[in-house]
Amino acid sequence: MGGAYIHNIGIPKEGDPHYNPETTGQPVRFENCELRGSQISNCDLSNVNIQDCELMGMKINGILVEDLLKNYQISNNRTK
Repeated sequence: MGGAYIHNIGIPKEGDPHYNPETTGQPVRFENCELRGSQISNCDLSNVNIQDCELMGMKINGILVEDLLKNYQISNNRTK
């Protein structure tokens, strides 16, 4: 998949010839993937669960996830 450009992915809406009500809302699953250096933009990531993944250097809207998690942990420890 190196260099792949995946875009405009979504479940076809009712009325589209490719619409299948059985696939509506089915989540995508990625396991053991090498996504280092990839870019994700203009995507709906609501309710995405990321676990047991290397996050070093990962940014969300330009903010390092490591910093976000560190600040969350510090803030969370203060409220206890």
